[in-house]
Amino acid sequence: MSDRSPKQLKKTWMILVLMIVSGLPLSLKVQDPAAPLVFTLALLTLAVLKARLVVLDFLGLRSGPRVLRVGLIAWPLFFALAAAAKALIAVVSPVG
Repeated sequence: MSDRSPKQLKKTWMILVLMIVSGLPLSLKVQDPAAPLVFTLALLTLAVLKARLVVLDFLGLRSGPRVLRVGLIAWPLFFALAAAAKALIAVVSPVG
């Protein structure tokens, strides 16, 4: 589990909830054809930040092995960068 106090975990949990609530309007804007790339990048950034908080605080790796911590944070970062690249390619070279 985590070496953090219940008060610290509750604070982290509230930050995660705020990130989720702030991501909901962004997810609705992604479907708007006017500027989906900016909203997509914002959602991906929120996703990586949420994953980081979960890895560091709820998995208790803030003081854990560095290799495991870096690997578990690099995993969502890799997929977020792949999704951002795909979104950027779709904007730069639209099909049709």
